[in-house]
Amino acid sequence: MLNALIPISSLLLSNAFLLLGHGLLLTLLPIAASESGFSDTQVALTGSGYFLGFVSGCIATPYMLKRVGHTRSFAVLATSYSVVILVFPLLPEFYSWLLLRFLIGVVISGLYMIIESWLNGTSSASNRGSILSIYTTLNLVMVMCGQQLFNLGSARESMLFGLAAIFISIAIIPVSLTRSSAPAVVKQVNLNMAKVWKHSHVALIGAVVVGFVTGAFWSLAPIYAKDNGFDSIQLGAFLSATVLGGACFQVPLGKFSDRFDRRSVLMFTALSGALVSMLFIGLPYVVSTFGGWPAAISAFFWGGTCMTLYAICLAHANDTATSEDFVEISSAMLITLGLSSAIGAPIASLVMGLIGAQGLYAFTGICLATFFVIVLLRRRSHTIPSTLETKESFRAVTDMASPTAYEMDPRTETDAENVRQ
Repeated sequence: MLNALIPISSLLLSNAFLLLGHGLLLTLLPIAASESGFSDTQVALTGSGYFLGFVSGCIATPYMLKRVGHTRSFAVLATSYSVVILVFPLLPEFYSWLLLRFLIGVVISGLYMIIESWLNGTSSASNRGSILSIYTTLNLVMVMCGQQLFNLGSARESMLFGLAAIFISIAIIPVSLTRSSAPAVVKQVNLNMAKVWKHSHVALIGAVVVGFVTGAFWSLAPIYAKDNGFDSIQLGAFLSATVLGGACFQVPLGKFSDRFDRRSVLMFTALSGALVSMLFIGLPYVVSTFGGWPAAISAFFWGGTCMTLYAICLAHANDTATSEDFVEISSAMLITLGLSSAIGAPIASLVMGLIGAQGLYAFTGICLATFFVIVLLRRRSHTIPSTLETKESFRAVTDMASPTAYEMDPRTETDAENVRQ
């Protein structure tokens, strides 16, 4: 494994610096927007701009790669990202931030796509699964570290923006100096929602619901924490605990779904997420008495439920798919997730406007409870074979990736090899 990691070490190092800066921005931008006088709805809409930009970047990046290649594309996108970050404190206006966050979505998805296609091109069938797992873990760890950097300054100052721009600029260096050969140009993203719907109604509906929930979280959770009096340390712990919960629970729940009907696991997970969401309504009173640890513990279990649903939905969609359909289905699921994330954030902000900051988790609880009912009804009306041989093995994935990440999944190549034999 060490021999496999050496050729891609520079790519992973660039990815680490990139996610360090990006993780800081995920926390910084909503808080900075709120302190600049943006309403919760405006903060949510800027988050929607990010998700729309992410989807747009997934579609547009292959055209850039065809024109100038991976190394130049990475340098252009990372430099653009740094410039956009530095413009934020100069233009503290809603429409400017809406455009800037859209641009961030475009460039970060393009950067993901470049790194993932490069990793895929330098890996082999024997180590591709391990490399994908390392990449996924690295993404989560660096995002959590980036969130902790928020404690180093104030959202009212430009220092944190400059720090994020520095890390993203540093990310250009390892990729530019790598001796690893650039891979072939990535394929264009093909969208076929009808195919996903054919393979699994539950999976596509799940991608929509998870998009609503996670889109609202990434856009508005810092606002929830700020409005409930969390200091910067409590806020960082709160957000990092959510990501950590998703990382810790994903594989156990996924392996459990390999043994039983995935829909049953989705029902249990969604219902648990809905119940934990309801805890957050009374959480501010607990935090004011006992400090921020109850919030971090609750966030850990909320992340363990809500941040794991998408991977199980994806596995369920691919259970009846062939290797030829795998990447196309996965890409369509990810695009669905991105588009629904753009919708979920402003809806959650409207609920927050009606009942206060607790409206964020009231919204997520309603979404998850609705998904529980949908899966329950679908399970009663549609029976699927229970033989484990027909199921694909679960593999952990993250929504912080581009469709190219799914080409690294070894199930694609394994299935294709079986067909040739």
